[in-house]
Amino acid sequence: MTYFALGYWVLGLALGVSASGALIGLACIRQSTLSVTARFRLVWQAAAAVSIGSVGIWLAMYVTMLGVGVPKGALSYDLPRTAAAALLAGASIMAGLLAAGKTLHPVRLAGGGVLAGLGIGLMHYLALTAIQVQGSVTINALSAITVIVLAIVIATATLWATLRLRSLAALTGVAVAFALATAGMHYLGLAGVSLHLDSAAPRPAGEDLFTLFVPVFVLGTLSLAVPITAVLVAPDRSTTVRPGRRLSDPTDEPGRQLVR
Repeated sequence: MTYFALGYWVLGLALGVSASGALIGLACIRQSTLSVTARFRLVWQAAAAVSIGSVGIWLAMYVTMLGVGVPKGALSYDLPRTAAAALLAGASIMAGLLAAGKTLHPVRLAGGGVLAGLGIGLMHYLALTAIQVQGSVTINALSAITVIVLAIVIATATLWATLRLRSLAALTGVAVAFALATAGMHYLGLAGVSLHLDSAAPRPAGEDLFTLFVPVFVLGTLSLAVPITAVLVAPDRSTTVRPGRRLSDPTDEPGRQLVR
């Protein structure tokens, strides 16, 4: 099995998709920690889950799978499992965000990292089981477990960064590191996949990824348009004085409070 049958540009595109989704998602998480209502916080977290999980992880993995090939025959994929993996990716990130909360707390952070990481690891395994060939596909158990452990580490580190870092430069660095780490996780999982081709076996009933690449890629890109717009137009609350806090201007009257 070859990983770059179409060239290394596939890896570059996957890294770009992953970093873009992660950066938008991190910005949404930052906005969620600044939200003044639970409802808007939940909306920001949902946008982050879609951006990071469904785009930054699943869509990037989808792109890398375009470059996977076999010497003889062709790969096909079970579409229901592939679609289920996309949903699981977003749900896993959402579960991790809800568990981690809006402030840095070691126990909640660990719980959120484990939830998100387990979900992402299982998503990766589910996506690999969608591979079909004229023969059989075997996934090494040790490789699958290693991917889950790595996914937990990546998820925990990302959640920690979102709760500690605020500047755009820092979040961009986290997004790039996230893209590189998830790509490494994906190829580590692929290294544990063994394909056994058998010309006497029936042809697989799955679909070629190229069949749905354009609509899937366009849909994934459009799904980032809404959170991008929301982040750009959202008011910056990081320096906003909250109700009940004293004004910092020394010319203000002592004890005077801001009324909103």
